[in-house]
Amino acid sequence: MPRCASCLCSTPPTACAARRVLLSSRVAHSLATIRSVARRRGTPMTSPAPGLLEAEGPDLEVLVTEAAGALSSVEAAEVRCLLTGATGTGPDLLAQALGAPSLAAAAARLRHADLVPLFADETARFHAEYQRIVRLDDGGTVGHEALLRATTVDGDRVMPDQLFPAADEAGWTHVLDRVGRTTAIRDAGPWLADDLLFINFVPTSIYRPEVCLQTTERAATEAGLRMDQLVFEVTEGHVIEDVDHLDRVFAHYRGRGCRVALDDLGSGWSSLALLVRLQPDIVKLERAIVQALPAPAAVAVVTAVVDITHSYGGLVLAEGVETETQAQVARELGADLGQGWLWGRPERRTTAPSADAGRALPGAVPDPSWPDAAVALDPREGAVGAVVPPAEPELLARAVDLTGSSVVVVDALAPDMPIVYVNGSFTSTTGYPAAEAVGRNCRFLQGPGTDRAALSDLAEALRRGQPHHTTLLNVRRDGTTWWNELHLSPLRNAEGVVTHYVGFQHDVTERVTAELALRERVGTDVLTGALNRDALLTELDRQVRAPGPGPVVLFVDLDGFKRVNDRFGHTVGDTALRVVADRLHTVVRAGDLLARLGGDEFVLVLTDLETGPDDGPASALAGALAAAHRVAADVERVLAAPVELPGGPVLVGASVGVAVHPADGETPAELLRAADVAMYRAKARRARTAAAAAAAAAD
Repeated sequence: MPRCASCLCSTPPTACAARRVLLSSRVAHSLATIRSVARRRGTPMTSPAPGLLEAEGPDLEVLVTEAAGALSSVEAAEVRCLLTGATGTGPDLLAQALGAPSLAAAAARLRHADLVPLFADETARFHAEYQRIVRLDDGGTVGHEALLRATTVDGDRVMPDQLFPAADEAGWTHVLDRVGRTTAIRDAGPWLADDLLFINFVPTSIYRPEVCLQTTERAATEAGLRMDQLVFEVTEGHVIEDVDHLDRVFAHYRGRGCRVALDDLGSGWSSLALLVRLQPDIVKLERAIVQALPAPAAVAVVTAVVDITHSYGGLVLAEGVETETQAQVARELGADLGQGWLWGRPERRTTAPSADAGRALPGAVPDPSWPDAAVALDPREGAVGAVVPPAEPELLARAVDLTGSSVVVVDALAPDMPIVYVNGSFTSTTGYPAAEAVGRNCRFLQGPGTDRAALSDLAEALRRGQPHHTTLLNVRRDGTTWWNELHLSPLRNAEGVVTHYVGFQHDVTERVTAELALRERVGTDVLTGALNRDALLTELDRQVRAPGPGPVVLFVDLDGFKRVNDRFGHTVGDTALRVVADRLHTVVRAGDLLARLGGDEFVLVLTDLETGPDDGPASALAGALAAAHRVAADVERVLAAPVELPGGPVLVGASVGVAVHPADGETPAELLRAADVAMYRAKARRARTAAAAAAAAAD
C-alpha cells in the first residue's frame, strides 16, 4: 500500500522503549507530582532547566504510565513527554522534542502497544465490513457503507470500541483514518460494480487535501473504482472546530467527482448550522432520532432536516432503521434513502450482492448553483458564447419566464452593474415589475436587516469574477421581508472577460424561519426558558475567540434547593426554578446571557462591563471583577426574598462564583470550572458565617 513518506498517516508514532525520558510543563505542581512518583519508584530525576525533568535508566515506560495516572487528565494533557534513545542535546534530540506527545498520549501508546503490530501488516490485519444503503421508495440498493474491522496475529477480533478510542488517545487517528479509507476501497473493488461506496473520514486527520488524499485516489485506481462512486462522510460526533477546513476538504472531494455526506444530523442546532453552511450531497439522520420515530419531537427534527436538505437538492438518509414503521414514517417525512438492520447487518463481502431493481439515486432537485446553459445569458441580447442561436432571444426569454426561480441578469461592464433583465418570477417574488428594476443596482432589494458581512463577501466575489452563493434578508416592494438564497454565476465572453452576472434567487423564508425557530427551541432550557448547556458553550466559545475584552462568568448554585424537592415534590420544585430564572432575568442586561446547566445550577455571562479608566491589564481585571461582584450581589439580593409556592413560602438563597477571561481561563470549560470552584468557596464562606452567627447567638 503506497503511503505518504514520513507523514503521520504512514505508521503510528509510538513511545519506544528507551533509557531516557524528558518531561516538560509550565505547571509546577504537575512536575512536583511526577517527582514524587519517581521517588517512590527509586528513579533519580534531574532538572536541566526550569520546567524540565529528566531521568535515565530501565523501566521508564512504567514511570511514564504511573506519572500519567497520578495526574488529572488536564494535567497529563499539558505535560510533554519524550521517551528517546538520543543522547546529548544536539539537533536529533531537538527534532524529537519538538514533536513530543503529551504525557497522556505517551502513556496511551504504551498501554495500547499491542495494537501497533496491526499497522505493521495492515493488508492482513484490517478488513472492511459493509452495510447496504437502499432507496426508501422501492428498497433497491444504491450503495454500501464501509466499516473498518481488525484482527490480531492470533486471529482475535479487535472490537471497534477498543480500536478507535485507542487511536484517539494515542494520537494514531491519522494512520487509522488513512487505513480506513484505503481498506474500504481495496476490499470493495472486486464486487462493488456500479454501486456507491460510503467511506467515513476524520477531517482533522487531513492537513492538505490535495496531498493527504493522494493515497485514497491511488487506492481507487488500483481497485478499479471510479471517483464518482465514492461518498465521503464525516460524523458530527467528531468535534469540528475549523469548518473552513472541512469546507476545503469537501470541495476537493467534489472537485474529483466524489460526493460528500454529513453523518449524525439532528443531534443539535450546530448540526443544522453545518448543514446550511456545507450543503452536503447526502445527509444522514442520527440513529437515535430515526429510532424515536414517530415521536413528535423526532418528526419535527426530521422534517426540518428534510426541508433544508431538499431545498438545495441534497438527499436525506435515515440511519439505524430497524422496523417497518420507522422506514414508513421516514419515507412519509421525505427521507430518500435508508440504512439499518431492517435491510441487513454489516458483513464482509467477497462477491457482488444479488441484483435488485436499479441502482440509481432517487431523483433530487437540481443544484441551483449550477444553472442550465439555456438560462445562463442575457435573454434580451441573444446568446453568450453561442449557447443559443442569436435568432431566438425571444423564445429564450419566454423559456426563462417559465422557470420557477427568479432570474436577474446584470451588466458587469457598465457603471454600478445595473440590472438588464428580470423574469416574471422575480416580479412575483419581489413585487417589482421589470420597468422598476431594470437599470438599477440590486442593492435596492436590501434593507437594514441585511447582513453587512454577507454583502461584503458578495462584493468580493464580484470583484474577483467568481461564482457565489449566499442567503440574504431582502425587502419586497410592499416593505415585507423575505430570505433570498442567491446563486450568482459570472458569464464570460470568448476572451474570458466577465460581461454579465446571472443571479438565481430562491425564496427560502419558510426554511430559514423554521431553522431559526428550531435553533431557538433546541438551544433553550424547556423548564425555565434560559439557554441550555449546549447553547451556552457555543456562545461562550464564540465570545472567548472574539477580539477585545473577554466575558465574565458567574456560576450560581441554589442553597438548600434539595429541601424544596424533598418537602413539596419535583413539580413544585420546577415552579421554584422558574421563579428563580425570572428573578435572574431581572439582573442580566440585554447583551448578557442566562443559562441553566441542569438541576439548580445557573450561569450568567456578562459582556462589555464598565471597567473604569484603561490603566493596563491589571486595572481592567480589577474593574471587571468589581463589576462582576456587584452583579453577584444583585443575584444574591433578588434570590434572598422568599419564593411563594403552593405549599407555602420557602427561602431559596444562592452562592455565586466569579471567573474572568482570560485571567481565570481561556476556554469555556476552564472558565466554568474556575467559576464553579469560586462558587464552592463562596458557599463555604456563607456556611462559616452562618455557623459563627449561630454560635454568637447561643452565647
